[in-house]
Amino acid sequence: MPNAALVLLMLFGLGQAPPPAAVTSNAVSAARFVGVWVGTQGWAIANPPPGARPDQPVTLIIELADGRLTGTLKPFLGGEEGATLVDARIVGDELQASAVVGTPRPGGRGARRGAPNWKDTVAVSLVFRNDGVALKGTADVTMSEVPWTKFSYDLGKKRSRY
Repeated sequence: MPNAALVLLMLFGLGQAPPPAAVTSNAVSAARFVGVWVGTQGWAIANPPPGARPDQPVTLIIELADGRLTGTLKPFLGGEEGATLVDARIVGDELQASAVVGTPRPGGRGARRGAPNWKDTVAVSLVFRNDGVALKGTADVTMSEVPWTKFSYDLGKKRSRY
């Protein structure tokens, strides 16, 4: 009989415990960033270069292939060659990506074949947040690991015509 009372007390104690907390994830699906985004790129520094346009139209194309995010941002640094995302990941509710100016050369992350040029030393760190219909973000540009410039982005999902 004492064992039965002990079992009842244990069961009563389990009934009093709070339910286990539901595991929630604040991570956003990568698919939320996929698509064609159009909008403007602006200077996010105090003193932009002389003659710089305040806002430049840009297109960001993000694709999901084999579970990997890839994409291009055109134009970038004044050239239609643009920037290519070489490493992109979702962190919380942000898309964080590394990019190179132009297209990456074969041989690894941004590695280039042939004679080195100024693009080899440029690294771009992009961060975007998606609120469903708008993509806002920044690009920090470094040259030889020295902060060079910064851009801000205000983009909207491109809508198809019927």
